[in-house]
Amino acid sequence: MSDTDLDQLRRVHDELDMTSLRNAPGTGKRLKILVVGAGVGGLSAAIALTQIGAQVDVIEIKPDNSVPGVGFGLRLNGMRAVRELGLLEQCKAFGTKPSGLTYYDNRGQHLSTLSYGPDDGDVPSILVMSRIGYLDVATARAQELGCDIRMGTTVASLEQKPDTVAVTFSNGDSAEYDLVVGFDGINSQIRHEYFGARYDPTPAGGVAWRCPLPLADGLTDTTFLQGHGGKIVFSPLSSDMMYMVLTVAEEGRPRYDPAEMPRIMYDRARALMGDSEFMAESIVQVLQSTSVAYTPYSTVWVPYPWFRGRVMIGGDAAHTMPPYLGSGAAMAIEDGVVLAQELAKDHSLLDAQLMFMARRLPRARAVHERSIESMLEEFDSVTPEAFQRRLQFLRDLEPIANEYSNRLLALPY
Repeated sequence: MSDTDLDQLRRVHDELDMTSLRNAPGTGKRLKILVVGAGVGGLSAAIALTQIGAQVDVIEIKPDNSVPGVGFGLRLNGMRAVRELGLLEQCKAFGTKPSGLTYYDNRGQHLSTLSYGPDDGDVPSILVMSRIGYLDVATARAQELGCDIRMGTTVASLEQKPDTVAVTFSNGDSAEYDLVVGFDGINSQIRHEYFGARYDPTPAGGVAWRCPLPLADGLTDTTFLQGHGGKIVFSPLSSDMMYMVLTVAEEGRPRYDPAEMPRIMYDRARALMGDSEFMAESIVQVLQSTSVAYTPYSTVWVPYPWFRGRVMIGGDAAHTMPPYLGSGAAMAIEDGVVLAQELAKDHSLLDAQLMFMARRLPRARAVHERSIESMLEEFDSVTPEAFQRRLQFLRDLEPIANEYSNRLLALPY
């Protein structure tokens, strides 16, 4: 740990009063809470906390929540949490439920067909939706419940007092809160300033290229194409739209001219597919896309605990993982729901935080590790020999690994 980190943690420790935390009420209706970040995790936490009676303010550094061209999936665990937020029917209305996931090699040869597991009554085992669609309905729900959401605003300073956290905002306003929760993403300001630079993101050695495309004829399920050193994913997003994701190992953190990104994504796709014509009509449409997104994979893992006094972190601020179980967003939503459940109980703020950690730490860790393992297994397919081993794994063993993932995610949170 650097001297700067040590000084920072000493400062935080000096500000904490454990007695006040042990005596502070955890009952949600008595709490005034600031949620930093209005993404999937932050808005979900705000809804859950407001539903137990807390007074919740939300701030977001970005001026708006537009996320063009990006889709994501929620498995059964994420959909159960969405139901608790009162958003299930809205998400089902604009999302798409694939019946399964099919693996092919880069020549279009079928390798395996995987299930997402059974539904849980009215809760689907998987739903794929646009990220901006979820943000829209979550924002509306949070505001309906009384959350104050301020865009283009961030934290200028935090000062922990015995009974509150004094917050000064970037616009000069100030307020005091019982609890501040950072759901401000992989580059979390709250984590960096209150937990130390040693938990800043670590490059994972891979990247994702994403763009929306017209739905391919006959595509009803999520389709994976395994290539040399990476894969291409086509996933239905609506009745006429799908999104394409290309993942590939790539060292360093190169920057690309946005105008050149459609061509670069297309070239990466052709390199994975070789001279195969499988899904070629969709791949060539990347060249016409105006919404190509490029994301180098990084990971974050903050060990126990995810709080420093009255300042906490959750979601990607605490546990960013590569999207290989499709559960990064679901883990963030779960964090908010579980935090609200524990704060609603008749025990102290410190007890609520400790119980939150007892429930979240092992679960998030297991999903985090499995996601990284899956990424590395996929990227280990560059040489002809390694590629053939990967195809054999997808034919014979991936169905078993998939069943393990299904059961892991279906466990209670």
